[in-house]
Amino acid sequence: MRQSIAHTLAGTAARSTLAVMIAVVLGFGPDAALAKRGGRDDNRTEFYGIVQERPEQGLHGTWVIDGRTVATDSRTEFDQSEGRLDVGSCAKVHIRNGRVHEIDSEPMGHCR
Repeated sequence: MRQSIAHTLAGTAARSTLAVMIAVVLGFGPDAALAKRGGRDDNRTEFYGIVQERPEQGLHGTWVIDGRTVATDSRTEFDQSEGRLDVGSCAKVHIRNGRVHEIDSEPMGHCR
């Protein structure tokens, strides 16, 4: 009888340990994925705004969007699938680790 109680307790402990391990793995999964993509969410920010100023030639340089001055460089990505990123257009700015990662054109409804 003692062996069967001990066996039952050992099985319960093993199941509990497995459940905790699964919870830990699922809990850390998103953080690990973010680390591979370039950082945690607290190192990322984004905002929408109207393009008020942009570089005179090309896309790299100083922009003013929603009153914020941002600088783009050769590593900045641009998505103009919703229209050209011209003065007066709506844009979404993605900042990662303090640098402008991407600027997307957006429908004007996102900036109102």
